[in-house]
Amino acid sequence: MSINGVLVNVRDPDFVLGTHRDGVHTRVEGQAFNQTDNQRWTSTYKHVKETDTRLWSIQNKDTGDYLSWNSGKQVIMSDTEHWWKLVFVGGNVAFQIPRDSKDDQSVYTLELENNGSVTLEDQQKPLIKRQLWMIQDK
Repeated sequence: MSINGVLVNVRDPDFVLGTHRDGVHTRVEGQAFNQTDNQRWTSTYKHVKETDTRLWSIQNKDTGDYLSWNSGKQVIMSDTEHWWKLVFVGGNVAFQIPRDSKDDQSVYTLELENNGSVTLEDQQKPLIKRQLWMIQDK
């Protein structure tokens, strides 16, 4: 499955994943849908044979930058591709940082917070609705 459209949060369908330029930086946040390209996303898929892992890079149509994370596990936009593990639950998707190694037990999942910010949560329990996104062609 590829992504080509808007990512709508399952828990709060009034929010879509979007970007916002904050001076020099571009932030990722939940936004009310306004039909602009800063809220539209595409994806590229690759299969890593050595680990039998399927990964996707997620690109913003407006900025051309990629949905990414930094060493502090903060959600950022980057001009470099970052590869996400996508977890499909019904018709919805969750975005997770792939594990660094087989010994690495931590899983970080993209999550919409109540204030509209987007964070990476250390996944200790089953996925919740604020971590799931519907792909819609709007």
